[in-house]
Amino acid sequence: MKKIKNWLLIFAGCIAAQAVSAQSRPPLSVDINYSIAQPLGSLKDYSNKTSFRGWTAGLQYMLNDNLSVGLRSGYQDFYERVPRAVYPDKQGDVSAVQSRTLQVIPIQATIGYAFTKASSPVIPYANLGIGAASMNYEKYWGQFVEKNNSWQFMVSPEVGINVPFGAYSPVMFNANVRYNYAPYKYNEITSFNSIQGSIGLKFHLN
Repeated sequence: MKKIKNWLLIFAGCIAAQAVSAQSRPPLSVDINYSIAQPLGSLKDYSNKTSFRGWTAGLQYMLNDNLSVGLRSGYQDFYERVPRAVYPDKQGDVSAVQSRTLQVIPIQATIGYAFTKASSPVIPYANLGIGAASMNYEKYWGQFVEKNNSWQFMVSPEVGINVPFGAYSPVMFNANVRYNYAPYKYNEITSFNSIQGSIGLKFHLN
């Protein structure tokens, strides 16, 4: 009788484990977001317009209900057209219309922490991205262009929320705010600083 009881307990435990597994989300997920960014500091002196041309994408693996690791990339294009003006030069003054761009493509490893359970209707989280970014600087003086391209270290702390479309739904709405810093120096830019806001979707993969 005792053996039968033990087997029944084991069987019930397996059923319960399967039920919990069926309710939890797969650990692997991808997210795709549209992003806008506001330049700060010397970057704002170079291009003071808010950038509406950007996107981010990430791959994430949940180690448990709270802790995750992953990779992410993206693109942000800062642009400003400056009306014709006279600029001093070593060989004399230059009159020109300037078009200023900085295109940023980061590649970062991430670590994240969710502050609530996976079953919560809203899941706030914090994330930290560390890696490098391609900085493509182009300043047009009329028909002439001044260029610089280099890879720079970049760090990006982030806070955000995930909102599931139903209990344990594998699809979630994502919104986040991220601060980006890189020690990029060229001409007017003494360091890269921006605040970036993103919205999009996150998909857990079976």
